[in-house]
Amino acid sequence: MKLTRQEFDDKYAEGRLKLAFIGMSNIGKSYTAMRLAVRYDFNLIEVDKIIWENLGHDSMEAFAQWQGHPYTKGYAEREAESIALETRATREALQTTVQNPMIDTTGSVIYTDETVLNTLRKEFYIVYIEAKLEHLERLKTQYFKQPKPLIWAGHYKKIDGKSKTDSILDAYPNLLISRGKSYAKLADITLTSTMILDPDVTIETIFSALKPAL
Repeated sequence: MKLTRQEFDDKYAEGRLKLAFIGMSNIGKSYTAMRLAVRYDFNLIEVDKIIWENLGHDSMEAFAQWQGHPYTKGYAEREAESIALETRATREALQTTVQNPMIDTTGSVIYTDETVLNTLRKEFYIVYIEAKLEHLERLKTQYFKQPKPLIWAGHYKKIDGKSKTDSILDAYPNLLISRGKSYAKLADITLTSTMILDPDVTIETIFSALKPAL
């Protein structure tokens, strides 16, 4: 949703500002959304939480274990099911009637149904947190350290002479580049992980930065 800065401020003051965060998992998207929700009284809606609750799981880790890695048996079927679940959960989140909603989307929101994406574009001001290459190693480490379900969308390939784990690490940059193009196309504004992950950058600075330029 294209907005001027005045429209952004007016909608926020009236409780009608709809924000959505997109970007890779583990890049600070959820943490930033939580900080903004606390400081600026947004109503935070976490799509990942909707999904794993609908699945009957009690944590993100349980959801990740259910989906598994791209080399585990039955992964392709679970990936397709996961995208369907994400589509339904995102649609549910978009139907919210709360004041100043802020949706923390899944990292794979770009793979959801086109009708969902069209609603997102039309009704929400979309903030993309871009993962800079300097944080690539962080993302790869967090993928195993703090498991979250990840849609690979055909980007994982087993490399001859390398383990399945090493093959995942080698495939990650291509996944990041591919997703980055889709995120950027969907977004109204982009903030970098350099800003988001800098502990010296205040939430007030981030809120100012995500506003339209004019």
